[in-house]
Amino acid sequence: MNLAEAAERIRMAIRSKEFLVIVGRMEVNYEGRASSTLGSGDRVLMIKPDGSVLIHRPTGYEPVNWQPPGSKIEVLLDDRLVIEARRVKPREILRIIFSKIYDVSSYKLRDEAEFAMYATEEDMRKAILMKPSIIEDGFKPIERERKAGDIGFIDIFGVDSAGRLVVVEIKRRNATSEDVKQLVRYVEKIEEEFGKRPRAIIVAPGVQRSAARELELYGIEFKALSPRRCAEILREGKGLERFLK
Repeated sequence: MNLAEAAERIRMAIRSKEFLVIVGRMEVNYEGRASSTLGSGDRVLMIKPDGSVLIHRPTGYEPVNWQPPGSKIEVLLDDRLVIEARRVKPREILRIIFSKIYDVSSYKLRDEAEFAMYATEEDMRKAILMKPSIIEDGFKPIERERKAGDIGFIDIFGVDSAGRLVVVEIKRRNATSEDVKQLVRYVEKIEEEFGKRPRAIIVAPGVQRSAARELELYGIEFKALSPRRCAEILREGKGLERFLK
């Protein structure tokens, strides 16, 4: 593709607010809060409909140069093709100078999905400590990560509304047979220490079929709780903290 054809396709894509991908041999200069130069090399330039600009080298995941959304894009053509991404406040100019264009592609893309990153097991524990009633009304956590002899740590140790000891094991994915057996060992350690058997609750999004029978066999209770719900509780808590401050 010659530079004149590439320049016209790039201008049309920018006017149409399309997602633009340009592959070519380029130099890159930046002037603004600092200054930088990058010699000639084969790279990928992406220009997004919101005016953001990113330049990627053939390796690595971070852009080597970039401009944020709102940049004004200009396309200039002389003996080389030049794309400038300008900002006024602060004053910045990213200048990309092409000696060769290998490919120009543009797309009308739509993405209206909400990004959601759900909770880890540690986040699930924080959510339960923040809102113990999601286990049951009257549940009161006493200790987190309580050592259970030499076999491990109990996620949350507490008491119910009747004052009975409760051992809570948290799993981010569906509980397995091995998870149930591990919780039974924690129960036995607490019974040895206090001389009475505690209630045992496994908290997870679901239970594998192989573990369902063992829950009944060992008298283990199950509380369905998803990482997504825990993430929502943590977000609600942060919103409340900002309000109170």
